[in-house]
Amino acid sequence: MFELNSDRQRRVPSSFSVPQEECIFCKIVARTASSYRVYEDEQYIAFLDTAPFAKGHTLVCPKKHGETIWDMSEVEIAGLFKVASKVSMAVVNAVGADGFRFVQNNGEAANQVVAHVHVHVIPVKMEDKGRFAGRKSFGPEEMESTANTIREEMSRLT
Repeated sequence: MFELNSDRQRRVPSSFSVPQEECIFCKIVARTASSYRVYEDEQYIAFLDTAPFAKGHTLVCPKKHGETIWDMSEVEIAGLFKVASKVSMAVVNAVGADGFRFVQNNGEAANQVVAHVHVHVIPVKMEDKGRFAGRKSFGPEEMESTANTIREEMSRLT
């Protein structure tokens, strides 16, 4: 964890904090909750967002529970973004995007919805330049197909 001045060492307030055993992302890591996984190693996991901003919107998170990026070491943060970078290449290729966004929210005020550190990898097409679209819904078949295509692209990168 980062060393902060004692007067600044406080938690980011969140009304949605839950015990680790109730965290949906921890349940995905433990395979007690379903997900459309696209990548996994010993420390990190990536899976499709169930309420995506775009087709292929993927979440990358550490397997180790922590609510905000302040709960991670610098090495863990670097690892998270290294994986997010690799996943972004696969996502962009898989969905034919022209670019992508990384979004990493910390705390309820910053729109963090799940109290487990994660990075959003959101593919963007040129026609959506300058817009931040609302949430979309895709059926299970399309989600699985998208996940399969991203996994195929991931296998080409490793």
